[in-house]
Amino acid sequence: MMNIDPVKALDDKVERLKKDLKSLGDRIDNAQNDAAQQQLSATNQLRDTTRKIAKTNDRVTELADSVHRLERLLVALNRKVRAGETQKADFDTWPEIEKPLIARILAGQEAYARKTFTPQEAKDTRKAIASYDKAALEAIDAAEALTTLPPNAESLWRKKYKQWRMITNKERPDAPDDGGHAKDTAAKSAGNEAVAEVRDLIRTRIEDAVAQDLLFPAWFENMLGPAAPPGKADDWLYTATDVVLYRLLHDVTSPASALGAPPQEQGHRRSLHDRLIVECADYRKA
Repeated sequence: MMNIDPVKALDDKVERLKKDLKSLGDRIDNAQNDAAQQQLSATNQLRDTTRKIAKTNDRVTELADSVHRLERLLVALNRKVRAGETQKADFDTWPEIEKPLIARILAGQEAYARKTFTPQEAKDTRKAIASYDKAALEAIDAAEALTTLPPNAESLWRKKYKQWRMITNKERPDAPDDGGHAKDTAAKSAGNEAVAEVRDLIRTRIEDAVAQDLLFPAWFENMLGPAAPPGKADDWLYTATDVVLYRLLHDVTSPASALGAPPQEQGHRRSLHDRLIVECADYRKA
């Protein structure tokens, strides 16, 4: 039956709204609790998964180390077996590469390292020297004038003094050595020819050792691996030749280290050393 009392009807409606609001609040609370539980569960699962991944990574690292140690043991074992059955390659004794040939290579490298003047640079340098010499003569005259100027010639004294000071703060440029330039050009050419000759001798011996399956020296295998990587034989031979050449040029005799101690000074030796380190690391990984 419909309530005809408007106040009572309004109160009833308010009560129903309160009940609906409470029901909605309970549902929201339940949904929040469920979401919190799900978030906590997801967080725990994430932590568990992270721990499992960390343990897996540690295990993978341990296995990788074990594989690496096993590889080294196999290489060492293989060397011992082959050493008893196989002839050894000699990459340390080179009677056919005499000291004068090595000296020509080193002289060529030194020539490349020295600064050389182009014709225009030589012309500009001579012009600068002439300008310096002219200014130096003027400075000498100015210095001599300082001793004879009267005390009241302050302006002229300042001018002469400034003229003299200007040259004392400068250095005379080094004159271009035309004869030295010609010598360096000849040294570079002779050095290039010597490098080509020595590299041919070294490469031929390495190729013969590969063809006969000879046992490489320890320093050679430590640096370049036991053999050329598949598909990179020519590149490997090129680098191997330069490794042997480096030892010859710089008197490296270590039985274990192919290149010896790294050079401290910048220059051709340092550049070659750094290049060989990078290239050989790639061959050992292949």
